[in-house]
Amino acid sequence: MLTAVLLALIGSADLWRSWGRARGTVFVVVGIAAGWVAVVVLATTGLGVPLQLVALCVLAAGAWLWLTTPDEHEAGRAGRAAVVGLLALVVLLFLFDRTALGASGYLVDGHRGSASALLREAPLAAVATVLGAALFLCESANIVVRIALRSPAQSSRAEPEETDLTRVDLKGGRLIGPLERLLIVALVLTGFPPIVAALVAAKGIVRFPEIADDVRKGDGLSGTKAEYFLVGSLVSWTVAGAAVGLIAISAHS
Repeated sequence: MLTAVLLALIGSADLWRSWGRARGTVFVVVGIAAGWVAVVVLATTGLGVPLQLVALCVLAAGAWLWLTTPDEHEAGRAGRAAVVGLLALVVLLFLFDRTALGASGYLVDGHRGSASALLREAPLAAVATVLGAALFLCESANIVVRIALRSPAQSSRAEPEETDLTRVDLKGGRLIGPLERLLIVALVLTGFPPIVAALVAAKGIVRFPEIADDVRKGDGLSGTKAEYFLVGSLVSWTVAGAAVGLIAISAHS
């Protein structure tokens, strides 16, 4: 349950700060605070998760926001450290979190009395993880991809010595990434993993004209779109695969 709460806190905050940053800092802060209050209330009163454990998740999510940034061309104060820390924390939560065993509240009762047999049969922890992972895959995963596209030197220097792959423009990438990840997770969970291979192949075919045109430019930066596509896609697919793994583990824990 705690992993689902953590992913929901981070995912909702990243979505809000990405969407609302043009409206000002106050707007973003108020929106994130309202979203977090809603998640905390649902977790504590609807699922029976102890408040002190939810508070730890809030602190971890706050650290993520402090260390990362929604800026498309920045990695944040310590983006790589934030990703490694989040990964380590998720592993620890799955090893030691037992809150699902004592879950109680109106969300638990609603799950048991659901009109959908499919929803009733699915473990509540898995349902919560699906929701939390879906929020994370929308914008937080984009942040992870952008961090991976920046070299350590670029992350620590104001004037990067190498080509900044985050500045490569593949049209629609910011929207295609989340849709692709959500679709991969949905296809795997519903028993259609072979279609994922077709989806991956189709993406390469669609992107080929842009990449080929980049190679022909001869401006000293040729090939950067291909590198951006390969690295970005592999990281994005890895995040989607990790989400599937989390959901599968939560369903059998």
